[in-house]
Amino acid sequence: MKQIKYSYCVDEKGKLVYVMSLTDATRHAHQWFCLQCGQEMVANLGTKKAWYFSHKADTACDGESYLHKLAKRRIRDKFMSEKYFPITFSRNVFCIESQRCIFFSSLYCQEYDVKIHRDLKFWDDKKIYDTCQEEVNYGEFRPDLLLTSSTKPNWKPVFIEIFKTHQSDESKIASGNKIIETIPIQSEDDIEDIINRGFVENENCKTYFFKPHHPSIRKKDVSIDRFCLFPDGTAKVSKLPCEMAERKYYSNSIVEMNLKAPLDGDEANCTLDSYQLGLVYLTKKGRPIKNCILCRYHKYNEIYMTYICTLYKKFGWKLPSCKQSEANQCQCYKIDPVLMNYSLSEIEKCVSEIKVDE
Repeated sequence: MKQIKYSYCVDEKGKLVYVMSLTDATRHAHQWFCLQCGQEMVANLGTKKAWYFSHKADTACDGESYLHKLAKRRIRDKFMSEKYFPITFSRNVFCIESQRCIFFSSLYCQEYDVKIHRDLKFWDDKKIYDTCQEEVNYGEFRPDLLLTSSTKPNWKPVFIEIFKTHQSDESKIASGNKIIETIPIQSEDDIEDIINRGFVENENCKTYFFKPHHPSIRKKDVSIDRFCLFPDGTAKVSKLPCEMAERKYYSNSIVEMNLKAPLDGDEANCTLDSYQLGLVYLTKKGRPIKNCILCRYHKYNEIYMTYICTLYKKFGWKLPSCKQSEANQCQCYKIDPVLMNYSLSEIEKCVSEIKVDE
């Protein structure tokens, strides 16, 4: 640890004094004592170096212990003197549609590290913690600072722990008490950051057992599959942002659905992609559709690396691909029984229909 700068001490009345608050006239008006070891100090108000206090005589005073004590004193004074004491939580927040959206993904459907601003003295707009005590017992524990409520004595307190050389012990963490633990305090600047900004989770502290109310967040950029059926029986699947999940996309479509595909089935190597899922769903719902994608002769070909009509040679086609709408005139068209092997109840879990005026 680098050399500790002593910017604070206490006067003969025990009042905490900041060296920059002194003047040439006041520097000799009081006696100054070390916050940690209690020995006398002198104020160094030079013109070339930053002002600081130093021990009047040689001492083995521990700078780390000074910082630990200073942090407790300054945080307590700040808490007791100010109307508010901010704390900022950092949480991953799921989209408000997560409970009903078929596209919900714990990976994509959340905002990461959302800043949730709260106040330690007022919780849900109600004054809760108004007392901050240093080094007092609470059950089997003795936190550095203990926040309690004078009006709600049975309200569970908050422990504030100043990280000196080690983290809070496991028994304290396992107790279920709300705990705020600072980062390792290595300089007065670390303390100053807490005083100026309050506690900021993942930056100058970490917390245990706090459950701040999450803000409402609506994700709009998660990609979804939109299945659209047109009057000629052809279908199209488009990738849309989820903010379009409840709006029609094509003006001439007669059916639009959001789909969660692929859907794996019991048959070996049988998986419904978005086109198949949409068409099978509509067929099972009683809509008469003839579409090449549903045909038993519409198969994936490894050589062409796409779906082809396996009867293309019989029809004398130069290319093996066909248009979806050709099923309307094809006398060989037969619905693939494997595709229809899925139950409607299973498929409905993966489909969300959009209201469309036909």
